Amino acid sequence: MDTSIRKASKEELPVIRQLALDIWPATYSSILSQDQLAYMLDLFYSDPALEKDFDKPGYSFFLLELDGKNAGYAGLELKEDQTAHLHKIYLSPNYQGKGLGKKLMQFIIDFAKKTGAHSLTLHVNRHNKALQFYQAVGFEIIKELDTAIGNGYFMNDYVMKQVL
Repeated sequence: MDTSIRKASKEELPVIRQLALDIWPATYSSILSQDQLAYMLDLFYSDPALEKDFDKPGYSFFLLELDGKNAGYAGLELKEDQTAHLHKIYLSPNYQGKGLGKKLMQFIIDFAKKTGAHSLTLHVNRHNKALQFYQAVGFEIIKELDTAIGNGYFMNDYVMKQVL
């Protein structure tokens, strides 16, 4: 298995969008209604939403490739207070269980450390099976957070943190 992780260019945002369209239904169909899933994909992965994230100071997208095929992505924001927030990290279901998620997460942790961040946070749906993965790689739940995202929908998350 030949894997690589690299910072994504603005021209690769459509690749990230397509990965999300492929990954999200498998990840969230048992947690969210189809309507909420479609709403959230548009909210977070429309071209304008991805471009807004890309252009935000301190924000970077990363792509993971396996044998030349796009297998996953991450979105990380480095903040002025020496913290980092992992907004997105997803791996195609076809590639899960092969250690690639751990590899991508370690890349993100190392990248955040190199930039001087002293902690890394993320939000995860309280019913997402990825919760156990995050705990296994050193994240701890620090609080619950319910965020209104429009159309009467909420994100019901745990906020997790890892000291770097």
